[in-house]
Amino acid sequence: MTVVESVLVGAMQGVTEFLPVSSSAHLIAVPWLFKMNAANVDKLDYDVMVHFGTAFALLSVYAGKIVYRCRDDVREMLSGSFSDSFILKIALGTLPAVVFGLLFKGPIEYYLRTPLVSVFSLVAVSLLMLFAERVHLGERNVSYAVALAIGVAQAVALIPGVSRSGITITAGILLGLRRREAVDFAFLLSIPVVFGVSLLEIKHVPLMEGDESTVFAVGTFSAFIAGLASLTFLIHYLRNHTLDAFAYYRIALAVFIMAFIVVRA
Repeated sequence: MTVVESVLVGAMQGVTEFLPVSSSAHLIAVPWLFKMNAANVDKLDYDVMVHFGTAFALLSVYAGKIVYRCRDDVREMLSGSFSDSFILKIALGTLPAVVFGLLFKGPIEYYLRTPLVSVFSLVAVSLLMLFAERVHLGERNVSYAVALAIGVAQAVALIPGVSRSGITITAGILLGLRRREAVDFAFLLSIPVVFGVSLLEIKHVPLMEGDESTVFAVGTFSAFIAGLASLTFLIHYLRNHTLDAFAYYRIALAVFIMAFIVVRA
């Protein structure tokens, strides 16, 4: 992988990590379509470092909200109330992804990380997004049950092509959350998972030097900048727009990938 390719892949990871279009589908399809050579770097190590870039972008946007919510939580806990704890909701919502990841991450990486699986996931979640925007189930706040349900949706996002942000925001809307609240909770819920996986895997990344360290560094930095820009854009975009544009893009991408599969076959 060249430095230029690293910048492009890192930027693509940063953009697709937060926009509901599936980062895994793009990271599988783009190198496959363009036959990008990554022989000089360890792909798994590179993915870990790039994920750190998107993780810090996420934290940069939501750090203030996290401090504010945790401060209110501490006050409520000191008064003996646990009925509406932000920390407990995040912990409960994170649990399904942890369990699902420990049990199925290996088989999913081995059997499902293919362009064809991504095609089906892209289309299925797109249809769910379109459906969610056309039903109105009333408005409700994030309860413990809602947090757990969105957490289950986040666990499903381990399947390539699903999109963590796409499925969790859609689940929030289907469960009756206002779109802005669904967006905020979806991304706040992803922080423990993104940082947890990155910290768990970083111990396997060896010390780098020379060209390899440059490739990793520019990929991580480009992922941070692109992630910061895409997350900020999405938050403001969904204040006045639906998920429809992203759903149609996903379907178009699925058709494009399927066409390449057929041609290459």
